[in-house]
Order: sequence, then C-alpha cells, then structure tokens
Amino acid sequence: MPSRRLEDRIRELCAKATATKDQQALEIILTELRSAMHEALQRVRTRAIAILDIRYAQPSERRNIL
Repeated sequence: MPSRRLEDRIRELCAKATATKDQQALEIILTELRSAMHEALQRVRTRAIAILDIRYAQPSERRNIL
C-alpha cells in the first residue's frame, strides 16, 4: 500500500529531524520531509477530486409528482 509507506516515511523523517543535532543533516532531512509531504498532499488532492467528480457527475433524482 503506497500511501501507508509514504506515511511511514514521513514519520521516520520527523523522528530523524527531531533527533539530529547536525545542522547540515537537518537541512537534508527537512528537504526530504517537505518533498514527502508535498507528495502526500498531491495524493489527497487527487482522491478528493475523484470523489467530487463522482458525486457531481451523478444526476440528481427528479421526481414528477402528479
């Protein structure tokens, strides 16, 4: 499951960022973290668009009451 692995990667990078004392290592970790978070956000946006497209693509039910 790709999204779970991405979430695990983000958690791992957060743990590394809080544990490191080396400024250069921190900058590298934060760059990787920013990239992983961007990817996660893109996935959420893609899923949201798919859900909204399905919801709005279905015609609403119209009843003729006589």
